[in-house]
Amino acid sequence: MQLPVTLTGYIIHGKHLGTRFGMPTANIDPAEDTSELPFGVYFSVMEVDEKKYPAITNLGIRPTVSNDGRVNAETFICGYKGDLYGKEAKITLLFFHRPEKRFDSADDLFHTISQDIIAGAKFHQFPEDKLPDALTSSSIASV
Repeated sequence: MQLPVTLTGYIIHGKHLGTRFGMPTANIDPAEDTSELPFGVYFSVMEVDEKKYPAITNLGIRPTVSNDGRVNAETFICGYKGDLYGKEAKITLLFFHRPEKRFDSADDLFHTISQDIIAGAKFHQFPEDKLPDALTSSSIASV
């Protein structure tokens, strides 16, 4: 399937692990068939309440933190603060950054997520100094 691709759904509660690490995400169960899309990290745009935000999305089954096999689109929104639960969202996947993988530890996972978000911010030309402090921290605590 050729990019860009738009996924839609309502923002649902996840495990709140991103929030615990200072990198909150918005989760949707995509309404669209995602079987032709590779699982992994995409640079994206999220539209909610008729506003568009630069974003980084993981599309996949989150093998490090879940074993239910459910496909989820989990999105970090650059510069957004607020409550999105229950709102309808459109996520447009623009660029495939890397494949999804299982990590040996939560530390490894969140270190890589930090790198993904910084790379996504550069892709979007979003100022790094506007990203959460957790992304520039040299150490990330265990879950």
